[in-house]
Amino acid sequence: MPRYALRFQEVWKSYPQVDGRQLHALRSVTAHVEPGAKVAITGRSGSGKSTFLHLAAGIDEPSRGEISILGSRLSELSDLERTLQRREKIGLVFQFFHLLLHLDVLDNVALPALIAGDQRRDYEPRARELLGRVGLGDRAGETVEKLSGGEMQRVAICRAMLRRPSLLLADEPTGNLDDDTGRRVMELLLRLVEDEASTLVYVTHSRELAALADQTWSLHSGVLEKT
Repeated sequence: MPRYALRFQEVWKSYPQVDGRQLHALRSVTAHVEPGAKVAITGRSGSGKSTFLHLAAGIDEPSRGEISILGSRLSELSDLERTLQRREKIGLVFQFFHLLLHLDVLDNVALPALIAGDQRRDYEPRARELLGRVGLGDRAGETVEKLSGGEMQRVAICRAMLRRPSLLLADEPTGNLDDDTGRRVMELLLRLVEDEASTLVYVTHSRELAALADQTWSLHSGVLEKT
């Protein structure tokens, strides 16, 4: 097992502006996440939270500094290697569920396996198991249009957990839900992560939901503070 599930070392992310100046979305961020930890990141809109997650997933690259995911330095990986790592070892959950309306609930959960070309016999038991664990086992054959917002997010969580990711990254996973539904979904997510022995980093605007994590970090104008 790698020493850290996620490590940022003096990471900057900057974007050039039309006037020639640089917009610094992240400023000299140094932090690490232990395997199995649950870390919440808070901060105002535009503080750099989503940028942090995109870098953590290997979707984007830092302007300066080094990022290691599950023991691998991103700077040493090719684009293909980063894509494969994201597909096999990282799960992603978003505020907006990004479900495909033309697929039923089961196939939405199985989407990572479908993209990878896996055989149905290999992924279907796992997909059904996850749906059962989130209380949607009897909805597998239904279209996602029939689900509530909370149920859609549970499907999205199952999809993210399908391939047993070592690291799960969630960007405002309850941001599109009412408070009561959001707390239930967050508690479910934390329970699944615990059961699967995964590591979780999630962004939230809710202090109440952030308090459910082992650690809470905050971002202010790209500067990370541990609280």
